[in-house]
Amino acid sequence: MYVCLCFAITQRVVAEIVARGARSSKEVANACGAGSDCGRCRRTVRAIIAASGDGDAPRVEEHGRHPIPSRRPVDATPA
Repeated sequence: MYVCLCFAITQRVVAEIVARGARSSKEVANACGAGSDCGRCRRTVRAIIAASGDGDAPRVEEHGRHPIPSRRPVDATPA
């Protein structure tokens, strides 16, 4: 299956790059180009990394995002 249409990169190529040590979508992009153009394949690249069991989950600091607040119900009992 093609992962990156911009560079015609298949799932097998990405999996081989991950097996050789790539641990982030940026490292995969540096190795083969997948994810470095339009970016639509980055989610799939990250899923392949996660499925390998070797990649790290994206860190908040790496992406400049703030943690999402919990959606647990708040105790509405007046104080």
